[in-house]
Amino acid sequence: MTVVRLREVTREHGRVRALGGVSLEVPAGELVAVMGPSGSGKSTLLNLAGGLDRPTSGSVEIEGRDLAGVRDLAALRRRSVGYVFQDLNLIPSLTAAENVMLPRELDGVRSRQARTEAVAALAEVGAEEVAGRFPEELSGGQRQRVAIARALAGERRLLLADEPTGALDTATGDEILRLLRSRCDDAGAAVLLVTHEPRYAAWADRVVYLRDGLIAEAGGVHLESAR
Repeated sequence: MTVVRLREVTREHGRVRALGGVSLEVPAGELVAVMGPSGSGKSTLLNLAGGLDRPTSGSVEIEGRDLAGVRDLAALRRRSVGYVFQDLNLIPSLTAAENVMLPRELDGVRSRQARTEAVAALAEVGAEEVAGRFPEELSGGQRQRVAIARALAGERRLLLADEPTGALDTATGDEILRLLRSRCDDAGAAVLLVTHEPRYAAWADRVVYLRDGLIAEAGGVHLESAR
């Protein structure tokens, strides 16, 4: 089953074309790494795949639903998409656990269940000890783990990660990639991972290279495995 599909997607900002006619499908159980130089369109691709932005032309589907016809995109994202933002987007006035809980509560999950899921997700990324702390009390690596836990909480079928290992040391980065890999293999999630690091791209089933808003190359991983 295809979890996310982009068909001839373009995204223009005035006279600047961030993406130009990109087509990509990611089925359940596949981890796809997206690589390319700065400004090549990687983050734009993730934003479009997760419904955070709309294409200038072309279409985006999540689990067979064309996002152009979805009235409540926020609800669809909360239920189907987990997103690790490059700038993390944690809410300063909420504790780590409350940040992880929030999307689930907004989707109607009861607070007790949402907290149970949040604590489990924090434990999964090795950050259960910071559940009651606020973002300003956390290190960069701890904040990164909380953001990843927020994306993992619940049963989201699509995980989008924009440089999720940026604030982590190599050993912890490997743990996070192992976790994303297990979500594909054990839970059947589809993962789109933006990374500059060949070490982390080696965890993927497939690597897509972007250049100037176009897919320059795509195929199986030919990088030395880091697993």
